Amino acid sequence: MRNLIVLLLTLTSFTLSAQFGASAFFNTHETRSNFSDVLPESEATISELNSGYEVALHYWFRLPKNRIEFQPTAYYASAKSEALNGKFNEVGFQFKTNIYLFDLEGDCGCPTFGKQGPALQKGIFLQLSPGYARYTFNQGLGLEDVNNNGFTLGGGIGWDLGVSNLLTITPFAGVRYGLGKYSDSLLTDVNGERLGLVETKLTTVQLGITATFRLDEDRY
Repeated sequence: MRNLIVLLLTLTSFTLSAQFGASAFFNTHETRSNFSDVLPESEATISELNSGYEVALHYWFRLPKNRIEFQPTAYYASAKSEALNGKFNEVGFQFKTNIYLFDLEGDCGCPTFGKQGPALQKGIFLQLSPGYARYTFNQGLGLEDVNNNGFTLGGGIGWDLGVSNLLTITPFAGVRYGLGKYSDSLLTDVNGERLGLVETKLTTVQLGITATFRLDEDRY
């Protein structure tokens, strides 16, 4: 996580026209697994997670003639597991792409900030966000920690609200779909006979807010 943050901060220092931001999210989680093949449904809560939080840093750039904007993003997420008295951590990277369907011909070389015009038309966007994540599941109860990696695919909708020439605030709602397993366990019966390998994947539903800052003061 530290290396990803340092990389993004370094990128923002390369130019005085840098535009970068920070985000905070409230995450709820849904797990997808093959529990039904191995365990009764009543026992399928073993890998479920509580709601948690996420923080992220991003760098910003866009296409020169259309309002398709890019936010390479590094993030850290955390949640607890009551069933196992454990903790889940996720560190990842997403290449967020914001598409302003109602303002594709917008000619401003910046996010909303001090832009003139209808707030909904200028600010509403759809987001696609492929990425990659590393999962660490400290299971507790004396169980071995689980570490996995996998690709992710996300999407959502946001609304840029230009506060000033310096700052844009963006409420956002979205979902991140884990393509790789975040947890796996080999289950055996009381006789030590193998029941099967339980693999669990993660879907994260997000509500959050982003603050994006603009440093190119000569263009205010």
